[in-house]
Amino acid sequence: MKILETIPQLSTVLALVITGIILASCSSSERFLSFEDMEPASISNQELMDLVPDYSDDLETLKGNGRAIVSEPGGSDRVTLQFQSDREKSLITIRTSIGIEGGQILVDSDSLLIYNRVDKYAEKVSLQQSNLTSIGSLASLNMLDMFNFTIEKDDIRGIYENEEVYVAVLNNRTQVTLSKTDGLIQNVVQSGGEAAYSRIDYEGYAQIEDFYLPRKITILSSDGKSQATFLVQRLEVNNTLPPMDISIPEDIPIYRI
Repeated sequence: MKILETIPQLSTVLALVITGIILASCSSSERFLSFEDMEPASISNQELMDLVPDYSDDLETLKGNGRAIVSEPGGSDRVTLQFQSDREKSLITIRTSIGIEGGQILVDSDSLLIYNRVDKYAEKVSLQQSNLTSIGSLASLNMLDMFNFTIEKDDIRGIYENEEVYVAVLNNRTQVTLSKTDGLIQNVVQSGGEAAYSRIDYEGYAQIEDFYLPRKITILSSDGKSQATFLVQRLEVNNTLPPMDISIPEDIPIYRI
């Protein structure tokens, strides 16, 4: 039995640690934001880029923990996430509400290694073929990319505004809403058919050294019936990290897709 079939909440929690795993079931027109109360913005793509914090050159490592509240049909559950990430890899450990380590996820540049400690099962998935596995459509962004979602100037197709926010519409129909005051991203909405998640909301930004990072991240599930909210309890930036590997016992098979 596959990992995500035996630990149902794990599929939703994954959305909190790998940007882009959930695809909404509603139509593109339903997911597309209404611009009835907005006008084309008066700023250029470059001016918008200058407003949005981009730590891609300065934020090198991230380490922390927090609680994920997972609401699914039939009830809700709480798990604890411990994570560490650099620009190459992310390692996430998931513990149940009673403190049992349920599994680990190692994300690198081209694959995911998922270890279910409870059911003694491991699976290595190519990111290019992840849609063929039980974990569904996964994107390749790691924890650093999730906490500091970045926009490329050439990807911006249009910009809209009202009194409080700008909305950047990207070439793939992704919509990024950000505050006019500080440029911090409030939400990301995916609309294209190949999008891997429907919506991510960012809240509770706090300054950690020279970086402003969200302390609350909420993600909508693929069928619109589940929601996961990640509450960050501790964050450390730019510290030296231990090796990021998963120690899998020799008798545990690793299924490769």
